[in-house]
Amino acid sequence: MIGAYFESLKKQARSFRLLKEFKLIREFVDNNKGFIRFKMNLVDGSEIHVFEYVTIKLEKLDYSYHLQDKNKDLIVRWDNAPHHTELENYPHHFHDGQNVKGVPKKTFLNILDDISQILENQ
Repeated sequence: MIGAYFESLKKQARSFRLLKEFKLIREFVDNNKGFIRFKMNLVDGSEIHVFEYVTIKLEKLDYSYHLQDKNKDLIVRWDNAPHHTELENYPHHFHDGQNVKGVPKKTFLNILDDISQILENQ
């Protein structure tokens, strides 16, 4: 189940229209949990860094989707690091530069759609 889910993430990443290069950094799956980390180099020189740690029920225990520009400066990041307890939808939140907002959990495809819009509006 986890392996199939990770395959779908990699397929979605490799199909992203702005992708120049996909690099799998690490993937591990056992009977109860798994994690995956990969990097997507985009045609404009920016990068998307993806990390997910999931259970057999595909609950995301930990995740981060990080977009940085060609100079390695943060553009945006979605994650569930357990800080910013004051935000709505804690622990799920969104970093937009120095601003942090509470946001609902999103799928990877939702994140890719958001990133497309962000890059098109720059």
